[in-house]
Amino acid sequence: MARKHIFNPHGFTLVELLTTIAITGVVMSLVIPALGNMREKNAMVSATNLFLAQLHLARSTAITREKSITLCPTPDNLQCSSDFQAWGSGYLIFEDSNKNQRRDAQEPIISVQENTATDITIASSSAHRNSITFLAQGRAWFSNTTVRICHQQQTALNRSIIISNNGRVRVEKTMADGSPVTCQ
Repeated sequence: MARKHIFNPHGFTLVELLTTIAITGVVMSLVIPALGNMREKNAMVSATNLFLAQLHLARSTAITREKSITLCPTPDNLQCSSDFQAWGSGYLIFEDSNKNQRRDAQEPIISVQENTATDITIASSSAHRNSITFLAQGRAWFSNTTVRICHQQQTALNRSIIISNNGRVRVEKTMADGSPVTCQ
């Protein structure tokens, strides 16, 4: 009895390979921009949530310690910056014993947060708001303030964090007057 030899190819034709490469290219051209936008959105959400967490930490520490606690921008992780637009370089929480809104050498540091995102800026609403102090009752000293968190390329992702003088914190997609959030 003679055996029949059945031809069974183990490869792909050139047409099959080119079709697969073309389909992969089309799919990748649709997926890669969406991944970039998702990364930028996640960076903004992370920066906003981190700042919110630091605000809540400062307020809860003020209440539990029954002392004034200040959150301020810092260039060196030890002192407050007087630049109200410098929050993006990092911020510092400390026990403000003399309530001068500047960290003195004897005042303990509670938390330091360094900025890691280079395309995100954080700025206070005005020059006289270069720090946020929570009093022992949990109230924010002075008046309402807005902190703006902005993405340099994706302005639609910008957010404002509004801190009322009673200590309440909320996040908005616009400024308090309804205008878009800008950091210029």
